[in-house]
Formats: sequence, C-alpha cells, structure tokens
Amino acid sequence: MPSLAHELHILVAVMDRQADALLARSGCELSYARFLVLLHVSEADGMTQRDLAGRLGTSEAAVSRMVAGLARDGYLEVGRAVGNRRSLRLSARGGSALAAAGEALGDGFDRLVRATGTEPERLAATVRPIITALQEV
Repeated sequence: MPSLAHELHILVAVMDRQADALLARSGCELSYARFLVLLHVSEADGMTQRDLAGRLGTSEAAVSRMVAGLARDGYLEVGRAVGNRRSLRLSARGGSALAAAGEALGDGFDRLVRATGTEPERLAATVRPIITALQEV
C-alpha cells in the first residue's frame, strides 16, 4: 500500500500536469513552472534567486536556469542585490502573462476539492504545518 508521502507526491505531479494542460489549452504562453516563478516574484518584488529557490522548494541551480530563461524571454528583470545576489522583478510582459495564466487556472482546484466534501481552506490549514516542518528539517 502506498505511503502518505507517495500519495502526496502523486497528487502534486497530477496537479502540475493538469495545470500545464489547462494553460496550454487556454493559449497561455507560460508553463505551470514558469507561472509559479512569476507568481512568487510578484509577491515579493526584489527577491533574490536564493529566496525564490526556498519558496519553490527547489535548488538554486534550477532557479538560476529558470530565471535566465524568463529574463531572456522578457518576463523578468534581473538586477543587482547585495553582494553578488540577483534581485528579481516582473517586467510588464511578465505581469501580463501572470495575470492571463492566473485567470486561466482560476479556482478549478478549489471547486474539485469542494466536490469531494473537503473545504479548500481546511485542507490548506492541514498541509501548511507539514510544509513548514519539512522545510525546517
């Protein structure tokens, strides 16, 4: 029988694939991974790549590659922060693409969760401390 960790891994993988498919069907120019990067940058203008890696739960190297591609394609502006850190900001194109993708994604997952008899806010409140505990390990 699969463990909770395995079930959650499958849930996240399926959600990511469904989000990518929805964005593609709607004609959005972003993948779900790129959407997430822009979303986090929009929430903390001027964040560093290290901060972004922490928020995404991924490596700095992976974030560096994603940021380079998003900057090359005109979605992000990369400046200098303290030391040799990079400061990230959405460009106008990035803001427009983020808004379009957010609209395409809508609240479909919340509706799906409600249809199973679970309140999205309650599920999020249950998951949040687990995420925090894992990040502290």
